[in-house]
Amino acid sequence: MISYRIVISEPHTHLVDVTLEADVDGVTDLVLPAWIPGSYKIRDFAQHIQQFHTPHHWEKVDKNSWRVHCPPGRLRATWRAYCHELTVRTSHVDDEHACINPANVLMYVDGHKDRPCVLEVRAPRGWKTACALDPAGPGRFRASGYDVLADAPVECGDLREFSFRVKGKPHRFVWHGDSNLDVSRLRRELPKIVAAEIAAMRVVPYERYLFILHFSDDGKGGGLEHLNSTSLAFPRWNFRPRDKHERFLSLCAHEFFHLWNVKRIRPSALGPFDYQRENYTRLLWAMEGVTSYYDGHFLVRAGLTTPAAYLKKVAADVERLQETPGRQVQTLEEASFDAWIKFYNPGEHSPNATVSYYEKGSVVSLLLDLEIRRRTKGRRSLDDVLRRLWREYAARGIGFPEERYERICSEVAGGELRGFFDKYVRGTEELSYNRYFAAAGLRLMVRTPSGDASSRKPWLGFKSEKKDGRTVLSGVTAGSPAQRAGLNAGDELLALGGHKVDHDTWEKRLEERKAGERLDVAVFRGSRLRRFRATVGTRRAGSLAIVPVPAATAEQKRVFRAWMGGSWEELKKK
Repeated sequence: MISYRIVISEPHTHLVDVTLEADVDGVTDLVLPAWIPGSYKIRDFAQHIQQFHTPHHWEKVDKNSWRVHCPPGRLRATWRAYCHELTVRTSHVDDEHACINPANVLMYVDGHKDRPCVLEVRAPRGWKTACALDPAGPGRFRASGYDVLADAPVECGDLREFSFRVKGKPHRFVWHGDSNLDVSRLRRELPKIVAAEIAAMRVVPYERYLFILHFSDDGKGGGLEHLNSTSLAFPRWNFRPRDKHERFLSLCAHEFFHLWNVKRIRPSALGPFDYQRENYTRLLWAMEGVTSYYDGHFLVRAGLTTPAAYLKKVAADVERLQETPGRQVQTLEEASFDAWIKFYNPGEHSPNATVSYYEKGSVVSLLLDLEIRRRTKGRRSLDDVLRRLWREYAARGIGFPEERYERICSEVAGGELRGFFDKYVRGTEELSYNRYFAAAGLRLMVRTPSGDASSRKPWLGFKSEKKDGRTVLSGVTAGSPAQRAGLNAGDELLALGGHKVDHDTWEKRLEERKAGERLDVAVFRGSRLRRFRATVGTRRAGSLAIVPVPAATAEQKRVFRAWMGGSWEELKKK
């Protein structure tokens, strides 16, 4: 047994004291992970470790490894960790609460990650402690090994909470602080999401589950999946009105579904982990994109939103994807493989050169699901792919070979899907939306205020942001009039057509122009005044919508009902 103790004695300093004790055979390396599973970027958490101590001679052998020269027997080491970054992937301690991701603060004994562990958390008097690990006494938890320990965040503080049971399993939801979260509504709706996901997967692979919610004050949110829990972050005052509440429900659905897809159904590269370096896979799109597809769909299955509202969200997702030039540059496999250096390090050129494996992965997963349903006349779906991966691999506690994903999709569909994967996963071919939407009696169309699908509006192809009182170009679209004219991200916008503009007015001035018109654009590039001549282009006016085809066949209606749980006729009425 390897024992860990975390003492939070002075939370206002953001420091925690850590003690490790383990029986060792001699010289031993203690190693802190350089990244946290689920967030694919090297983050070097060792930068926050200080005052490492052990009675034996020790030396630091690389950025996150401490070598202790000790005789066989009981090794004891202590250190302090600075915890003052409140995100789902980091640790944060202050005088109100503590959220600790073990991967940030607990070192493992190299070569012995499979040994059982016990964790003791000593929090300030009056604080509650929440953790999804097996309880081993007040403030004490046990894990079968370091991988399980590292995958169980700990939350302490003056916690507020509620609990519920689904399929006899306890689920706990904890948070602290004030917000406009509608707790009574969440208590009614979250169990429905959990039940819908369990119904889809037909297995409950945990004894208990923990939701941890943090409120952010910077407008940012997100989530990180764990084996039997999740950490969620959401803007403190963004839970209302209804559409914002549904976005939070989607986040809950997304992270909860990861307990199957990623944490257990996973390619071999995603566990057991090498915590010191990148763990590469070309299937992050299937882990995150598939989950992103399902998160909104589970709200439909749970009866918390309508098929019409869901399709409106899908249309918005498609629109964002189609406005990303990088979709024609980077494949989904490349986006997955290069997540370590690109997805988590975006810059002004990223939209032109990359595509999100979440965003495009979600849309491609939807089309894949519809194709499987079309080929099997609604009898099978992407659900069957995941259940098959569960039976063959996850139920045995192992990851699957990467090539098996496409193979199983093809077998479930009853025929080869190589063409689909070649075009949309390994290639950058434009998605044939209506070919796949047609399976459910749907089509993608443009809705404009005028009703004219050919309606266009003036366009230059740059975005701006307010920065220290200035209007700065935050991005220039590849192939756009702005790029052809020579404008760059970082330019400070001063005038269009000889008239002063700012972040709030330049689009209005542009709307007064006509396609093909030559327009003077004045900017500061650094300290130099520069003038450019841009030819006004156009872009589609209006927005995309997914609507019923004029007349659907009986088979299309059956596929729609199997997919959405409602009738195609009801959607057409709306």
